[in-house]
Amino acid sequence: MEEQLRCPSCLGPMASRAYPKNYGGEETLDVCWNCQGIWFDAREAVQLAPAGVVQLFQAIHENHEQARPLGSTLKCARCVEHLVYRQDITKGGHIVYYFCPAEHGRFTPFTQFMIEKGFIRTLSAVERIALAARMPTIRCSGCGAPIDLAHDTVCSFCQAPISVLDPGAVEQALAAYGAADKARTVQPHDVVAEAILAHERNSAAHYAAGNQGPPDPADLVASGVETIFRYLR
Repeated sequence: MEEQLRCPSCLGPMASRAYPKNYGGEETLDVCWNCQGIWFDAREAVQLAPAGVVQLFQAIHENHEQARPLGSTLKCARCVEHLVYRQDITKGGHIVYYFCPAEHGRFTPFTQFMIEKGFIRTLSAVERIALAARMPTIRCSGCGAPIDLAHDTVCSFCQAPISVLDPGAVEQALAAYGAADKARTVQPHDVVAEAILAHERNSAAHYAAGNQGPPDPADLVASGVETIFRYLR
């Protein structure tokens, strides 16, 4: 039986789950739901089929409330080496991840993985300014830290770009999965608009309950996943 890997951030046991991949078969991902990250061994390439992408969306949706910020020091899931922060450019945009200097693999936050696969896009400057007028602070989808939209263009903690789920890319996956009719009901502006509305509803409920401090900041990616599954239901 293969050794159960430990999360590079919280050091808790990672969950192994198999997902359908392109051209048949399954790909097993080692995931920490608490830290919202995936461990990839060296030279491990994940080619999730549309059904696998939808299943991963579902799993992220089911577990997003467990999310917490990454630790300040991350360790390799297979050795004691400290992971090194790295930025890269992929077909989906700029991503950040943490790699083992001994080349055992890398730890990639969910959001960065979804950017890499083209399911998340970075907010434009115009979108960020417009969003800041309604929602001054959001939660980084990469590490969970707060982002001040009025002053920050990236997360000040992990340097991840401010991102949102891209309904166009999701629609393609859902269409290939056989949910095309439902996928077409999700319009490109819905994800951000729904995030704003959800934030305002949560804020109203927060203060109506007598709470004095500010409500928790919204996570645009988590809100986007929630929007997709509300339409699918």
